[in-house]
Amino acid sequence: MSGREELLSELGARLFASLPRSDQRRMALTYVRGLLTARGRRSFRNMAACLGGPRLEQSLHHFVSCSTWDWAPVARAVADLMTPVAPPGGWVLRSVVTPREGNSTVGVHKRFLPGSGQVVNAQYAVGLWAGSPGGCYPLAWRLLLPPEWLADDARRTRASIPDDRRSETPVECATAAYLGLAAELRGTLPIVMDVCGPDMDTAAAVHRLRATGVPFLVRAYRTLHLTVADPALRGLGPGPVSTHTILAAAEGSHRPLMEPVPPDARAARVLTAAVRVRSPHHPVPQAPGSGHDPYDLLLFRARTGPGQSDEVWLTDMVDADPATLLRTTALARQVDDSFRHVTERIGIRDFTGRSYGGWNRHTTLASAAHAIALLSDERKDLPPAAASVAESAPSPAGPGLNSPVMSAS
Repeated sequence: MSGREELLSELGARLFASLPRSDQRRMALTYVRGLLTARGRRSFRNMAACLGGPRLEQSLHHFVSCSTWDWAPVARAVADLMTPVAPPGGWVLRSVVTPREGNSTVGVHKRFLPGSGQVVNAQYAVGLWAGSPGGCYPLAWRLLLPPEWLADDARRTRASIPDDRRSETPVECATAAYLGLAAELRGTLPIVMDVCGPDMDTAAAVHRLRATGVPFLVRAYRTLHLTVADPALRGLGPGPVSTHTILAAAEGSHRPLMEPVPPDARAARVLTAAVRVRSPHHPVPQAPGSGHDPYDLLLFRARTGPGQSDEVWLTDMVDADPATLLRTTALARQVDDSFRHVTERIGIRDFTGRSYGGWNRHTTLASAAHAIALLSDERKDLPPAAASVAESAPSPAGPGLNSPVMSAS
C-alpha cells in the first residue's frame, strides 16, 4: 500500500464523517482515490477504468451529480485537517477560467480570455486557498453564475441551482468565497486577491475587502487610475493617474529591498516602488495631516525575477515593512505553483456536467484529494493531467492575468 493510499484510508473517516450513509463514505474514498490515481482527464469513465471497470462509472456519476449530500461539512473537515498541519499566513483568492465546448456545462458563458485575446465559452470560478510555507491548499470553490443562467427558469431547474443564488461580479464571487469560510478559521489573516480580469472592478474590490475588517492586497492592472497622496509626487497633479504613470514616476525613489529566499528559490522578490494613493472616489485632502488617512492605500510594484513580469499590488497595509508585503504577495505565486503541480493534475477542471451540486461536490472532493497529496508528500508521483491547450502567461498590460487555462470539454 502506497503512503498516499495508507493516508487516505487513515483520514477518510475523518474527512467524510458528515456523509450519513456508509456507502456514501466508501464512494467518497473511491472518488478521491480516482482523482489521485487515474491518468489523463478525471472523467467518471477514466476513474472507473482505473479503479474497477465500467460498472463503477454510473456509481461515480450518481454519487457526485445526482446525490444530495452536503459538500460544506466535507470542505470544513478538509480545513480542520489542514490548518493545524500547515498554518496559513494568508488567504489567497485565485480565479480559474476553463474553456468549454457547448453550452450545457453548468455556469458556462461567453468570456474574454486575455491570454489568447479571444472570446470563448468558459466557466469562471474562484478558489479560496490557504497560503502556507508548508504548502498551499484550496479550502473552498465558488462558481460564478452569469445572469443568463439565473434568469432562465428551465436552465436553472435543470442544473438544480439553489433559489438563493444570485448573479455576481468576479469581485462579489471572490469575497463570497472568502466569507463562506467559518469566521473562527478566517481570523485576521490578510486576504490576497489575485482575480484580475477585463471586468475586474478594483474600486469595488477595495470597498468589499475593507468591509471584512482584515488587511488585504489586491492584484492591480497597470492601467488602473488612482489619486496620488504622496507629497513627493504632487507633480503628477490632483486628478486620477494611471498606476503605470505613478509607478514610473516613483521608480528609483526608494531603494529596492531584497527579500531573503531559500538557496533553491528561483529568484528573489524585490520591491521597486511604493506610493501612497487613494481611489478617485476618495479625494486627497488639500492640506493632509502628518498621519495617514483611513482611505489611504499603498500602490507598489514587486519584481519577481528574470523572465517573469512584474506584479502591481494595491493594499491597505500602508505601514507594513517591505519584507512583509513581499512575503504576503509571494503567496499568490506559491498558490499558482500548487495549482499547476497538484490541483490541476487531480482534475479540478474536469467536471463537465450540468449539475450545480455536482460541480461543488467534485471541487470539494478535489480539495480533499489535494490535501491527501500534500500530506503524503507524493506530489511528484501524481499521474499527468490531460494536456493543456490554452495556457495563458501574465499579460504585460495587466498583471494578474496569469490563471492557467486548460480546455476541458
